[in-house]
Amino acid sequence: MRAAKLGIVLSMLLLAAQAEAYFSTLDTGELVAPGQYQVSVEPQFIFQNHNGFNAVARFDTGINDSSSVRGLIGIGKVDFEIGGFYKWVPFPDLETQPAIGGMIGATIARVNSDTEYNLRFHPLVSKRLESEIGDVIPYASLPIGISARPNETVVPIQLVAGAELRPLNTPNFTFFAELGANVNDAFGYFSAMFTYRFDENILTR
Repeated sequence: MRAAKLGIVLSMLLLAAQAEAYFSTLDTGELVAPGQYQVSVEPQFIFQNHNGFNAVARFDTGINDSSSVRGLIGIGKVDFEIGGFYKWVPFPDLETQPAIGGMIGATIARVNSDTEYNLRFHPLVSKRLESEIGDVIPYASLPIGISARPNETVVPIQLVAGAELRPLNTPNFTFFAELGANVNDAFGYFSAMFTYRFDENILTR
């Protein structure tokens, strides 16, 4: 059982390393708890302003009840991308209010043989809904960035809507679907993401 769980984690990371993702949000106002971890793999299909395929691997862990951190690495249409984010959700999902927060971070990307430096801010609004198959968490974001390239600096903005599904019968696995539309100096895309949550005891079970 321990070997099988470890194999799942390693397989997800290896699959991501063979593929490519870029500027996607793929997150809600839910947080990974302190002492817990989440690995994710995202395929991304770009269809507006550019065409291509990306994939990215993410690793999340909780800091406290209102914040977490994320590292990412990806390849594809974007030759290479690496970065980190801090997520803060000061207003949790309650019966009378949605979760409200955001992520801020930076990435370095290699695009068409040029190095690109990106500062990113992803505001987040989400609301958990119960269903017969599990919890569904729709979310929205308006990601804004500053991208410094060799010959220009641009401000990419996108409008993002998506949903996370947490099935009842697979509590450690979740699934995302996200659609992004270009607003300014960016692109449109569709992304999916598959995640696996675990704690440090996975290696001793």
